[in-house]
Amino acid sequence: MYIAEQFLTFMSISAKESINKLNNEVKNCKKCLDLVKTRKQPVPGTGAPKANIMVIGNYPLANGAEERGIPFTGDYQGKFIRKIFDETKLSLVKDTYITYLVKCTPRRTTKKDSSSLVEATEPLKKHINNCILFLTKEISIITPHIIVSLGLNVSNIILQKFFSIEKKYRNMEKIHMRIFENPSFKLVPFFDPQDVIISGTITEERYIRDFESLSKFLKIV
Repeated sequence: MYIAEQFLTFMSISAKESINKLNNEVKNCKKCLDLVKTRKQPVPGTGAPKANIMVIGNYPLANGAEERGIPFTGDYQGKFIRKIFDETKLSLVKDTYITYLVKCTPRRTTKKDSSSLVEATEPLKKHINNCILFLTKEISIITPHIIVSLGLNVSNIILQKFFSIEKKYRNMEKIHMRIFENPSFKLVPFFDPQDVIISGTITEERYIRDFESLSKFLKIV
């Protein structure tokens, strides 16, 4: 038993060290030169180094996570997701890891008359392609049983990159809580928090209930 405990402790430390090293790579990344010029800071993932569940958002919002450098903090997405974690007993210390598909807040610089304007935008294909290696490494280190992709865009990209599904789903309702499996992990797409808070596409009650179901499912896989 003692040897087994030592081995598990070593594995935990090794994963933590690997994540810390990866996070330093994220913080110093300069692959997307356009985002380097406009970002405040990259936002690496955080949570349990050997989490059973990984939650992946699209990108850090400018008025919260990007300012603080911590995923899902200080903005409406963060407050809502962390409320969900509290209510469903998911823990960033014990069993959950949170991160983004694109680690920098996407912006574009446009010319208007003689001045330049910096505007918010969705991630471009080059941003996703440059950042996907970080996500691949996170998954490899953490080895989650379940990945929750937040929103249609994130879900389609993960299905393409990790499941070789080229078809793009156009209706989130059709894949919300549907289970996709590959040899490494199960993917469970969820509506984006803005679908609850802003558009009201899905009710908060249902969203919490579905996360509770996911939390129960996690205990049996």
